[in-house]
Amino acid sequence: MAKSHECFRANRVWPQKCEGCLSHRSAAPRASSEPASKRPRGRPHSSEVELRSEASLMIKPLESQTNGSDDCTSSDEPSTFERPSRTPVLKRYSKAVSATQPPPFIGEDQFPNAVYTPLGEGEFRLLKLAPGRTDSPIMCSFEIASTLEPMKYEAISYLWATPEPQTLVQINLVEPHENLHPIHIRKNLFDALRRLRHPQKMGTFWMDALCINRKTIHELNKQVAMKRYIFRNAQNLCFWIGEDEECKSALRFIPRILDISMIDKLIRDDTAIDDWIAFVALLKNPVWSRLWLVQEVAVAQNVTLHCGQVGIYYGDLVDAVALFATFRDHIALLFRQNQRNYKALQDRRISMAERFIDISMKILRPIGSGNVERLLSLETLVSHLHDLNSTNALDRIYSVLAISKDGPELWEETSMETRTLLPREATLEIDYSKSTLEVYQEFVVHAIKTSQSLDIVCRDWAGGIPETEVHLPTWVRSLQFSRQQTVNCDISGRTEADSLVGLPGQNYYNASGRTEATFYVGVCQSPNAHYAPRSLFVRGLRVDTITNLGPRAEEGIIMQEWLELGQYDHILGEVPEAFWTTLVAGRGPKGSTLPSWYNRAFKFCLLLSTTGDINTNRIIDGAQSSLIIDFLQRVQSVIWNRKFFVSSNNNYIGLAPRVAQVGDLICILYGCTVPVLLRRQEDIDGKEYFQVVGESYVHRMMDGEALAITKATGIGEEDFELR
Repeated sequence: MAKSHECFRANRVWPQKCEGCLSHRSAAPRASSEPASKRPRGRPHSSEVELRSEASLMIKPLESQTNGSDDCTSSDEPSTFERPSRTPVLKRYSKAVSATQPPPFIGEDQFPNAVYTPLGEGEFRLLKLAPGRTDSPIMCSFEIASTLEPMKYEAISYLWATPEPQTLVQINLVEPHENLHPIHIRKNLFDALRRLRHPQKMGTFWMDALCINRKTIHELNKQVAMKRYIFRNAQNLCFWIGEDEECKSALRFIPRILDISMIDKLIRDDTAIDDWIAFVALLKNPVWSRLWLVQEVAVAQNVTLHCGQVGIYYGDLVDAVALFATFRDHIALLFRQNQRNYKALQDRRISMAERFIDISMKILRPIGSGNVERLLSLETLVSHLHDLNSTNALDRIYSVLAISKDGPELWEETSMETRTLLPREATLEIDYSKSTLEVYQEFVVHAIKTSQSLDIVCRDWAGGIPETEVHLPTWVRSLQFSRQQTVNCDISGRTEADSLVGLPGQNYYNASGRTEATFYVGVCQSPNAHYAPRSLFVRGLRVDTITNLGPRAEEGIIMQEWLELGQYDHILGEVPEAFWTTLVAGRGPKGSTLPSWYNRAFKFCLLLSTTGDINTNRIIDGAQSSLIIDFLQRVQSVIWNRKFFVSSNNNYIGLAPRVAQVGDLICILYGCTVPVLLRRQEDIDGKEYFQVVGESYVHRMMDGEALAITKATGIGEEDFELR
């Protein structure tokens, strides 16, 4: 039947149909118009015909398959399915209209073994996705690909979302014997597949949830080890955000942010406030909390960002976030002037997104001929991304192993013949048969060996692992001991003070005098020694013991008890230098030299105190001086949820973790840049051992002073068994 109308590109976004198309389709004699009662017995309903015809489509040779059902695209119109490219300078975009989505099918998660044929060395599965309209059933099948014969395909990165039954939606998978299997996947992936498939062409994709048979540990190990190769060799990575309306608005707004000639007006434009709010919502999207996505984005050669039917080039987002950070203060002023919550710009989820984007662009460096150099160590990556999430606890290590410079050899760097013969003594290997305890202990030992530093025993990198699931030694820093709570990436504000040890290579202190770590791992004598916690033996100095502790600084409030322990003179108004210096840990922001005007700023804050406590948040909200705000934000970054302490013999003052207790030992461990608090314990045999309480700040003990005192007084070294 010839078309009786023309569809124009203006004011229409694929896959939305115009009214003419819809009326034309409804009048077409494709499906029977007979009432069900008059149809011959056994004659299938039109929906059954469509499903069976699409199933047969998957069985035919894939190269010859097309779907002409979407007759809404005129021949002279450019394809709207092409992946977005980088936004050129000064280009203008109009807002698109949202398309409706079909209601989800409720069901159970089913992955039949028949669809997963065994994989050989260097092989991986690709999903062949049949063309179709946005609202038509999803039909797909698997094809085996090999590293020896590269194929053209795209990869999909996405957030797994919640596992509740109501989030599962049906797709139809054709297995090698041409049997049709209705299986159920999470709705977020379902939405990605229906949006990313082409209306007329067969698509080829890779995504971990479908292409890996996770029931087989051997295949899981092999395929996860190959993920870097798979994403690196994909023609494009489709980074799927979801169907959030605010995020769609944000993607449409990004080209305006990138208009450099207009950015100064945009950050002062009251009419753009809703667009800026949408952009902030995009940065708070939970997709930026998924740990695996860092590797996937970092290694991909081309990345496009998709939300519903809206898509942009990932590099445009990178540039927009950089401009947002540059003009954050001006945008905050715009929020205030329009009575919007300017504190939303300080949301910790935004800092997570910024860190995700920043590190995804810095992990690898091209070195010519298509090769790349890995720039960051495994310890650096794990420490930097400690508050991102992973479904499997082992993925805290495995998700960044292949992109770390001390990780295993990569598939593209070795031949198939030598790949299994290379020595692996200095690297960790992906093995999901190991326990969390094993892998985490191996990682810490690996980090100490490669860095010759003990700072890793002070970093809370292990995430929130319930103690009922795995009992980690205290030298593997899980939140179960250091904070007594689990990580919640939905918490918007600050939850803890900044780390004193900092990131590897960015240390601000030198408490152990540049000594290298002296350590060894003790072998447990338990019958189940293979999975039992090990002991870490380290060498160092015992400096003093905590005798007085102030309450922890909830919400960053400087408590009156702290002032009393710090010997503040209320009558004369004298503030000891040691006290206000301790409040900022002897440094300015990001380890900079201590500003001398901090003393004046603290005295000014004392004048504003009416209850004895110094409420830093209240002062910041009402402050007219940017210097006062800068000072108090530095104080909050240091004292938040920490405790103020005084030691017994030498009257040292300092800051301790929230779980510190009177009687904890202040120690300098060789190879650790900050003093460490240890807690003495005895086992059932009366043998002494120590628990790691955490890092600490000790005034005038942060730059190697303890070693000088040791030489002068003759105090000897000792070994500490950490459990």
